[in-house]
Amino acid sequence: MARPRGRPRSELDEIFVKVARSGGEVKEVLLNSDRTVQDALNAADLEATDSDRIRVEGQPAELDDELKEGDVVTLSGKIEGGN
Repeated sequence: MARPRGRPRSELDEIFVKVARSGGEVKEVLLNSDRTVQDALNAADLEATDSDRIRVEGQPAELDDELKEGDVVTLSGKIEGGN
């Protein structure tokens, strides 16, 4: 698809994603050409810890996974227990 004339490339590369820590505020962030899970966490001023589970659209994800427009990134603590 050709880029529309008169619009800068960076404007076309922008996507919005939502980022939240389980039980916390949902933040909508704007990402430009860098759009990994880590970039979204940085933009939302959140940090994943070793004990966090990272999910994108409910599926397990890694920090270097690429995001697309409208994705929802969630962080939640690992659930321990059971017999």
